[in-house]
Amino acid sequence: MKPTDEKGVFVTGGCGDIGRAVAARFLAAGACVVLADKVPLARGRAAAADLSIDRAAFVRCDVTNAASVRAAFREALKIVPQIDVAICNAGMVQNEPFLKATEKAWRATHEVNLNGSFLVARRAAQLMVKNRRRAHGRRGTILFTGSWVQEMPWPEGAAYCSSKGGQQMLMRVMAQELAGAGINVNIVAPGIVYAGLSKKIYDANRVFRKRADSTIPMGRLCSADEVAGSFVFLAGDEGAYITGQSIVIDGGATLVRRDG
Repeated sequence: MKPTDEKGVFVTGGCGDIGRAVAARFLAAGACVVLADKVPLARGRAAAADLSIDRAAFVRCDVTNAASVRAAFREALKIVPQIDVAICNAGMVQNEPFLKATEKAWRATHEVNLNGSFLVARRAAQLMVKNRRRAHGRRGTILFTGSWVQEMPWPEGAAYCSSKGGQQMLMRVMAQELAGAGINVNIVAPGIVYAGLSKKIYDANRVFRKRADSTIPMGRLCSADEVAGSFVFLAGDEGAYITGQSIVIDGGATLVRRDG
């Protein structure tokens, strides 16, 4: 992909189901997208090529490593003239009963979901403050893929729920500090998405499937594409006056389903 004057979008976890769906929406809106992921180079390049030959590219990035994050942004800026939108989408989940919870799973989950978000968002903000202001005085937008459980407990989800709760507070502090610099910061918080790891668990684990089905008032899981549109909205002119907020896309799960 060659540098262009179009909006530059950087998406971590870009080769996953949600990452690719988000990238496709931004491409459809005319942006240039850099997929950042730690998958093998050939796989990443193939994912970018499947989306667009001339407006999508891939860079390797381990969000838990500050040097890798800096290198990924450096490579991205060889492709796009500036980063207008950064999406902290890389994440992991490893649910365990609390009495059997391991430090290994706890640390790994927080390293990716919370520390990884911090490293990517910090570097993105450092770059965005140097951007020229566009419409509405905006220099950039930083978005996180949160979760409906950032405020709602989920059985066996101590590590994941707390990492997403921490991510939400990180977003709010950033939004407060960066608003004057022209940087909007928000979260798109999906419910249970029929994609990626959630899809595998839903299909394979009868207990999880029953629990999920009984939780969502709308009676179905959401798709990656249903999540993706909110990212484009928040990054566009319609979302220019929104900062420090979470858009929850959960089919009503946070309402708590009550039948009868």
